[in-house]
Amino acid sequence: MKRFFFAFIGGFLLPASAVYAQDGCTQVTSSLEMVPCSESAMKAADTQLNVSYKQLMARLESDYRADPALGAEYAAKVKESQRAWLKLRDANCPLEAFEIETGMPAHVFAVNSCITRMSRERSAYLDKIVPVLASDKSTSTTPANGACPSEEFPAFLTAFSASSESQRRLTAMTVKLLLLKPVAGKDRSTFEPSTSGVSGASFTYPLMAAITPGKTPGVEIEEVDDSHVDVVDKRAGNSNVKIFNFSRQACWVLEGVEDWSISEKDLVATRNPAMSRAENFCDQRAEALGGLGSLEQYRLTAELLEASLENYVCAAESGDPEASLSAASLSLSQMASQLETSKVEALFKAASKIPSGALGYATFLCSGNSTDYNGPCLHPKQAEEQVIRAITMGSKEAMFYLASTLEGGELGTKDMSRALACYQMAADKGYRSGVDSVARLKSQVPEPIKASHCI
Repeated sequence: MKRFFFAFIGGFLLPASAVYAQDGCTQVTSSLEMVPCSESAMKAADTQLNVSYKQLMARLESDYRADPALGAEYAAKVKESQRAWLKLRDANCPLEAFEIETGMPAHVFAVNSCITRMSRERSAYLDKIVPVLASDKSTSTTPANGACPSEEFPAFLTAFSASSESQRRLTAMTVKLLLLKPVAGKDRSTFEPSTSGVSGASFTYPLMAAITPGKTPGVEIEEVDDSHVDVVDKRAGNSNVKIFNFSRQACWVLEGVEDWSISEKDLVATRNPAMSRAENFCDQRAEALGGLGSLEQYRLTAELLEASLENYVCAAESGDPEASLSAASLSLSQMASQLETSKVEALFKAASKIPSGALGYATFLCSGNSTDYNGPCLHPKQAEEQVIRAITMGSKEAMFYLASTLEGGELGTKDMSRALACYQMAADKGYRSGVDSVARLKSQVPEPIKASHCI
């Protein structure tokens, strides 16, 4: 039997506003969404470009301390180049939308997308500029005391993470900081990444716990290219993953920090009065991280979905039916780890207080804790009881679901007369598929049917 509640999982995990966070706007389906999506992407790219520009200027200031005049000349050239590039970008992009009527959504979308693409390319170009005095390389971004721990990254990382002082000394003057922030105008469960440039001196050190030589559990080292390495630190759990971006300059330097956790100050402690403070925070984190993970555009997709499941389970400790249903559904979605059978059943029992939860519990009673079960319903009587329970709570979906099982006999009984009654009940409630099914089956059940015959 198909799991009826799978159809609802998008509602648990994907906030409508999350589409605007996608770089390529790949899920946009209408012209009304095209413009705000492209504007969001353009603003994000512009922010990143500003950070890259400020970081380059900071590197110039650091590298040319021994020759400020030469550094000022270099900085002036960078400013001149940036101004010329901005004029080129702003003149180029309208060409890509030339054949589209000015002011139309498609025209705005095309121009915004071009600006986004060119800004990202320029940001990457600025990031690769490593100014070093040809006459005296000691003035480069090598640590202030001249000691570069190692040219080899693994040895460098061990030295970097060893103490607060070494981390402070080996961090860039300006750092790209990514934080998860609530989306303006939305509820506190809708978040998106926000990047800004901050002073390395403003951090509270240490930024990461010590990493010993060899493989450290919970730490992954990813080589981006010859000059860039990312360190993914999962030691604090899936809800608190941090990614540290290092670049090879005169010495390896920390140039970026991505913090994929959600701060309590951005959450509401009393959003759901039936939950404790901790459960409220878990519930909002589950929605926010699940929404980001379901986009499948971030490198931490798996971790975000795992964090969502963990937080839904935490929120469900109060017995909240919606959190319980979300946890059970995500567990069976194959997008996150599958919980043990007893845990899933307990979650569905708690969820059965609401119509969609009772219907989800019915499908669980038929298929068990399996994602590919195709046999007969395991517990047809109990499953039907849960479907009827959902119907008594007003679920049109449950009316239609019971009708389809009675028509096909999946719950052990094939009853066309009763199936038509359930279809009629759904139709009377305005369920379109119920209307169509009544028209289809009426010729097969000639006697008059009352909707009350359904249950």
